[in-house]
Amino acid sequence: MKSSMSLTGEHEDHKVAAVFETETDARGMAKSLCDSTSLAKEQVTVLRPSDRHPGEGLEPEDQGIWHTLVRSHIGLGIGGAALGFLLFLVMSASGLALVAQNGVVAASVFAALGLIVGLLMAGAVTIRPDHTPYLIKAQSALRKGKYVVAVHASSAQQLQEARSLLQSRNVNSVQTL
Repeated sequence: MKSSMSLTGEHEDHKVAAVFETETDARGMAKSLCDSTSLAKEQVTVLRPSDRHPGEGLEPEDQGIWHTLVRSHIGLGIGGAALGFLLFLVMSASGLALVAQNGVVAASVFAALGLIVGLLMAGAVTIRPDHTPYLIKAQSALRKGKYVVAVHASSAQQLQEARSLLQSRNVNSVQTL
């Protein structure tokens, strides 16, 4: 899907974090990921416990979050209102008396309810609940003095390539959707 068509504004919205005991192991896996998959060096980050701002390595696209907020609210808000109006048309065509006799009010109410549901869904897309386990595991490992390899895949294919390599080497990891 083109990024201009996506609800999210991130270019690399698929993420994987893997935890390692030593920096050597982490750097070796980062090199293997770049050499054995279609990931570029910029998409693989090794985070050390001494890093001052590890959040930047885990979620590097601050602007993408704002784009996600705007895109998802506009897209899902309009889509929800349209679906609400479509539901009104279906109910009106079926001859439901309450809807047919109060057409303007019913159309407004159904469109408004659809808009609200769409905006609530957009809020869920924006807060990205799938990122929480990824962030918690990575930050917890860093606090315990371990090293984290963060992979920022730009497609589901790159995500699968990274996961397959990590699994083949028996590396415990966590990913976003």
